Amino acid sequence: MGGIGKLLWGNGVVSQRLMSFLVYSLPILVVAFAVLMGARALTQAAQDAVSSKVLGWIAMGCLLLLVTDMILLLGALGIRELIKDQDRPENHEL
Repeated sequence: MGGIGKLLWGNGVVSQRLMSFLVYSLPILVVAFAVLMGARALTQAAQDAVSSKVLGWIAMGCLLLLVTDMILLLGALGIRELIKDQDRPENHEL
């Protein structure tokens, strides 16, 4: 596997670096989205239409990143759990 593949997937499983990045970026994006929407509301109340539109577009981009982060985190956790499940010995006792 090449450089970026080894960075992202490690030795066949999702790397700890990627998982940490996805987990830590989630609350940062939530706070950034909330701050941007608050600033948009303030500029709207101040009747600054241009700033309001710009902040709205930036907030929507942040929301898009937030949703993408959640989907990637869900997929990475699923892949990690599937690989761990394959490594466990099967127990057929009832």
